[in-house]
Amino acid sequence: MAAQGDIEAADREFAVRMENLRRVAAQWIERPIAPEVEVLSALVAAIDQIGTLCIEARRASIRSIAESRLVAEQQRETLAQDTIAIRSHLRDGIEAVHTLRTINEKLVEKKLLAITADMTKGLRGAIESQATAMTRRYNLQTAFRILGYSSIVLIAGFALGRMP
Repeated sequence: MAAQGDIEAADREFAVRMENLRRVAAQWIERPIAPEVEVLSALVAAIDQIGTLCIEARRASIRSIAESRLVAEQQRETLAQDTIAIRSHLRDGIEAVHTLRTINEKLVEKKLLAITADMTKGLRGAIESQATAMTRRYNLQTAFRILGYSSIVLIAGFALGRMP
């Protein structure tokens, strides 16, 4: 793209050429030949109007490009800020996930401990009742053995005491 100084120089050159064209046309018009005067006047006016429109279009184009660059730079800055914010939110989300995972693991451990405690309570009761039943059985077996041995000794003593 041409520099701003080059564009202004081209605009000045166009203005100088238009002045030369007007001067030459004015000199020629002084010698009136009616159809040529009207054509030449219309031609000079059309060229001047087209040149003015071109200059204004180029200036508008340059302003538009400058505004577009400004908007693009603002959008880049906004995008960079949004990217930073999104990354920050993602980091916060990842930390939250890790925290929730830790909390979940602790809750699972607590639940397992509670279930294990409930199971051991039930098992403890069953083991205690089984131990009590086995103790009673052992005590009864011991008592019956003693009674059986005592009966044998008593019968043997009775039988031996009656012997001649």
